Amino acid sequence: MNPSFTEIQQFNKWWHYLIAGFPVVITAIMFFLIQSGNVQTKNNQNEPLFFILIIIFLILVFIWFLFLKLETNITENGIFTNFRGIPFAKKNIAWNEIQSISVIKYSPLTDYGGWGVRYSVSGNGWCYNVSGNYGIKLIQANGKPFLIGTQQQEEAEKIINLYLNK
Repeated sequence: MNPSFTEIQQFNKWWHYLIAGFPVVITAIMFFLIQSGNVQTKNNQNEPLFFILIIIFLILVFIWFLFLKLETNITENGIFTNFRGIPFAKKNIAWNEIQSISVIKYSPLTDYGGWGVRYSVSGNGWCYNVSGNYGIKLIQANGKPFLIGTQQQEEAEKIINLYLNK
């Protein structure tokens, strides 16, 4: 059996939950302030159904966020990545479809505009990342760049070098 590399990453930093939960909290506070009469709306009508639906929607988005996972597998066949929870965020790249590959340090904010499934308009291509600033940067045979974030840069680099040298 040939060696492989598997990494599963999730958004699990405290500030991830703060950012994802902030809209829920703010909307709930607005709802309670309007319903209690402490804040008046433009037409002085309380619309609890509207706020309840928005809060339910935001809670569902928050729960969806909790289940997002970035899965990366490097095997003798190539690199397979899937951002579970995001439709169409799945890539299978065979070794013969890779022009160049390396593990690099990058800036998620300046290079890709943040974390998640991102596209860089500055020419860096697509990026799937969760946190940190290390990634598997590859240039596909068609010239398109692609980056997969990793928290295990040494292990990823070892397995990449193993299959590049075959």
